[in-house]
Amino acid sequence: MSAKIARREFIQLCGAASAACTVAAFAEAPVSEMPVATKYEHVKLVDAEHKSIRLASLKTNHNYIFNYPFTSTPCFLLNLDQSMPDKIGLKTEAGVHYDWPGGVGPQKTLVAYSAICAHQLAYPTRQISFIGFRAGASAANSRGKVITCCADKSVYDPFAGAKVLSGPAPQPLATILLEHDANTDELYAVGTFGGERFSAFFQKYEFKLQMEMGDSAKSKTTKMAVVKDLANYSRQTASC
Repeated sequence: MSAKIARREFIQLCGAASAACTVAAFAEAPVSEMPVATKYEHVKLVDAEHKSIRLASLKTNHNYIFNYPFTSTPCFLLNLDQSMPDKIGLKTEAGVHYDWPGGVGPQKTLVAYSAICAHQLAYPTRQISFIGFRAGASAANSRGKVITCCADKSVYDPFAGAKVLSGPAPQPLATILLEHDANTDELYAVGTFGGERFSAFFQKYEFKLQMEMGDSAKSKTTKMAVVKDLANYSRQTASC
């Protein structure tokens, strides 16, 4: 299914990314055909009571999670402790170059990434999460402040577009594009940037998702996405 990117921000983003970026994007394209920017539903981030999440209320270097752009695809929301560059050059597994647009908010500290590991597609489930932001150093990475997947030891840098620091992951985590309303301090998810793995995710976990969510697993998140602590989303978090 294709969707034209109508928002001015997406057109500007595509133009800044590379000549390979396309304005017509496909939500479930194969890896070799993945676009760089994809527009999805314009979704407000809210708490469990459906009240707006505001940037000022988010803890620093803390694991938050919400489901976007589909009801079964989790994402990390991270308010990091330092601002990030406006542009970092990255590359998808298919070899498409793109310029990561950096964080949002007054200090450019807020980022969001798909929580589906780019290697074997490990993701936070209700039972356990093998992937997450690690504020401190660990055996997998001595520097700390990284996203680590304990399932395959892939390590990503959330300060640099979730680029791969070590491990077998073939590309960065997909960025979830955010909007910050400076007047209300409210937050919105509007699309993705970089290499998506949603098609492979649905294929690999089709039976599991069908058992858990039925036909709604592939439904797009609309209007609101509930933000939770990862500790309240998964019963257990793996360490490595």
